[in-house]
Amino acid sequence: MKITKIEVQKNNKDRFNLYIDGDFNMGIDSATYVKFNLRKDDILTEEKLKAIREYDDYRRAINSAVVYLSYKKRTEKEIREHLKKGEIAEEVIQDVIKYCYDNRYIDHDDYAKSLMNTMLNTTDKGPDIYRQKLFEKGIERPLIDQYYDLYTEEITAERMQKLVQKQLKRHQGKTSSHMASQKTIQTLVQKGYNLNNIMPYLENNIQDTEALQKELEKQVNKWSRKTTGFELRTKVITALMRKGFKYDEINAALKESGIEDE
Repeated sequence: MKITKIEVQKNNKDRFNLYIDGDFNMGIDSATYVKFNLRKDDILTEEKLKAIREYDDYRRAINSAVVYLSYKKRTEKEIREHLKKGEIAEEVIQDVIKYCYDNRYIDHDDYAKSLMNTMLNTTDKGPDIYRQKLFEKGIERPLIDQYYDLYTEEITAERMQKLVQKQLKRHQGKTSSHMASQKTIQTLVQKGYNLNNIMPYLENNIQDTEALQKELEKQVNKWSRKTTGFELRTKVITALMRKGFKYDEINAALKESGIEDE
């Protein structure tokens, strides 16, 4: 088999059309062209033509991976999934993965560190969400555990205080302090924080809630023997406000207990 023409492709100057015995045979990239030192009038065997085709498949897969990597950092799992969508053979994918590791295009340590910094600086998500993201991207378990601990260490007291107060403020006035605390816990757990992160910053609120509930029961028992309805509610509110509890919290606690205006 004889190479009768090699021409640059019109839409891609880095690829060439290879003609064998007058007919178009395949497209090849510049790296393949250089590697095999192809020239017009070269005589090719079936074995060499097969080698050219396989190497060009490998080069196209590398180019696909590099373009995919150019947008942001990727893990091995992501690159494998991307190449599989292009119906690239498994043995070629394996060679591309090796190429990516050899050239530091895949670096799971750097990926985990970068994701940690991005999430800490641009989101309010907690370490559990971070760990889940690493798991989904195929990061190795020892590396996940290492960076999960680092992420947790970066959760400052100031950060947690702001998050807890934001959620308490959102819920207080609409419900009792007890329910506000519970809803705050639920929201922050959904954001990726665990109870060890949350509870130190809710203890005072929970203690205040328990104190209010205890005093509420005491005042209701005291005044329910003397009055009912609106007057009972008024007496209880007055007594609790004298003890320093806030009206909104008292009102929410009364509603939760079933004592309403009549």
